[in-house]
Amino acid sequence: MFWLKTRIIEGEGSLERLKKEIKGYERVLILASKSMKRHGFLSEAEDYVKEAGAEVFSIAGLPAEPSVETVEELLPKLREEFQPDLLVALGGGSVIDTTKALKVFYDVPELNFEEIAFIDRFSKPKPVPRLKTPLIAIPSTSGAGSEVSAASVLKKGEIKYNIVTPDIAPEVAILDLRLPRTMPAEVARNSGLDVLVHGIEAYTTKVANPFSDAMAIKAIKTVYRWLPLSVRGDEEARARVHYAATMAGIAFLNARLGLCHAMSHKAAWIGPHGLLNAVFLPYVMEFNAERSDYARKRYAEIARELGFQTAKDLIEVVGELNEMLGVPRLSELVDEETFISKVEEMAEKAYRDGLVAFNPVEPKPEEIRELYLRTYRGE
Repeated sequence: MFWLKTRIIEGEGSLERLKKEIKGYERVLILASKSMKRHGFLSEAEDYVKEAGAEVFSIAGLPAEPSVETVEELLPKLREEFQPDLLVALGGGSVIDTTKALKVFYDVPELNFEEIAFIDRFSKPKPVPRLKTPLIAIPSTSGAGSEVSAASVLKKGEIKYNIVTPDIAPEVAILDLRLPRTMPAEVARNSGLDVLVHGIEAYTTKVANPFSDAMAIKAIKTVYRWLPLSVRGDEEARARVHYAATMAGIAFLNARLGLCHAMSHKAAWIGPHGLLNAVFLPYVMEFNAERSDYARKRYAEIARELGFQTAKDLIEVVGELNEMLGVPRLSELVDEETFISKVEEMAEKAYRDGLVAFNPVEPKPEEIRELYLRTYRGE
């Protein structure tokens, strides 16, 4: 099965379409990142809402990592002060994921996070009831794919968990090419590498299908060709990677993700999500390729799309891209003593992560532990 709930509006200056999309709504709440306020896109969006005849409220400067604590802190304002009938998320994946979670608990106040979150794949969360407040997502970074996905990834403590329901997929995504030009080089790199991992994992899960494959391959080829230029600020490259991020989001919305994401979610305390994904990816690919004919075949198909031949070629190419873009080793991000003290817990939690069920290989907790250690040692 292949589905997409979100209507996608794209192109230079497409933020102006917000004016048309909010016709008929009375109270609009915009949640925005600090950078969107700084670069003037928040005030532009507010003007469009006012021009459409609606009352506008804004919350700017959301934290870089979406968390349960942030959602709990903002909820009283939504319920008592703003009472919006439309939500707009303007910013990176963290802003969009925070807004999605707010939508859940705003619409159904009696829910609590532990009941509905996918804490692990061996427990079944309570289904989220139907939600009513529409959501428009306007991504400013090119990585998470949250503008089309049916998941909100939230940190609780040092670990990331998912809320998954079709109802939180945004009704509309606006991809205005002016926004990703504001990304610092490091954010462009980390988020772009996240797109690559989304594409490769979505293409190689157990539930990939020909339609998700098409989106995944296009995203992978785009990132491989254009990300180095995007990091240097090239405008065409930024535009292409921005669209690729949404394509990869559509791919994993349908085909899900795998072990690399499970491992990076449980190592969220170490650094940015996209960066961690990039660090773990070559090791996870090698692990899968050694144990699964299906994984080897699928990696080889991707390799041929990029002008190479084998799964081994693809693993090398991914490692070389990391090196070219200056991706640090895991040992440069965290000291050994701290890492070793947490590795057992991370491995156990990664094993229990719901995404492992879609990975081409079912790993044992001790194999995940060894993968963490191999990545740390750079072996």
